[in-house]
Amino acid sequence: MKHTYKTIIQNYFHRFQADVTIAAFSAPKNGQAMEQVSEFYRLWFIIEGEGELMQSGRLYHTKPGQLLLLPPGKQSFNTGSAPNAVYWCNFRASIGDMEIFDLLKLPIIVEPKEQVQLRMLFERLIDVYRSSMITRELRIRAALFDIMAIYLEYGGISEESLQQVEPLEKIDRVLDYIELNLSEQIGVEDLARLAYLHPNYFIGYFKNIVGYAPTQYVNMRRVERAKQLLEKPDCNISEVAQQVGMQNHYLSRMFKQYTGVTPSRYRQIYLSKKQNKS
Repeated sequence: MKHTYKTIIQNYFHRFQADVTIAAFSAPKNGQAMEQVSEFYRLWFIIEGEGELMQSGRLYHTKPGQLLLLPPGKQSFNTGSAPNAVYWCNFRASIGDMEIFDLLKLPIIVEPKEQVQLRMLFERLIDVYRSSMITRELRIRAALFDIMAIYLEYGGISEESLQQVEPLEKIDRVLDYIELNLSEQIGVEDLARLAYLHPNYFIGYFKNIVGYAPTQYVNMRRVERAKQLLEKPDCNISEVAQQVGMQNHYLSRMFKQYTGVTPSRYRQIYLSKKQNKS
């Protein structure tokens, strides 16, 4: 996947927040029909039985081993001739003004290989949801995020589908420009011009999609580029600073602000680790 698209998606996942409203295990009877309008996202992991799901006017056939991500809206589900067994949870998830799952155009159904792991994750999610331990919220999110990670790895996030999303196409040009010009002065006006937006509007637009203000993102990319250069023994600190468009003292201050260590200390740690491996 193209670096800029990967950066955008990773930043979305970095900011991803979700609140589980319920987690449970259910066993609908054979021939049972259920219809409801939900304001939540829902995850289903089907253990037993087959059925039919009607979602957004499309019919899906469900079977054991499937993991389903159902968006908010109207759904109807009919079980087959045998009883069903389903692990499930409801959760809210939104990032800024854009729903990540709508943006990525993800499938309703995936069929992961990690069947045993998924069963254990749902059982853990249900257990901690019912618990009163002080770390309950952390453990709920940890289990949910592990389930979501499995779903997303099988969801087929493709570069082709991302290219069709207009906001990403605009920001793609901007991120490409940033990557090619980290050694130069980068102004917000220049970036806004690439997206054909007014600078005042562009700042919020960029932050809504990428997760960071333009200046903050540029600084982060400069620090990441500096890390790569510091890992090369033949590139001194002055050369690193020059290639990321900073003076030595400013690079040192920003690098420590973002990583907690100075550039020279980072290089020392990296080279020490490399020598230990060899």
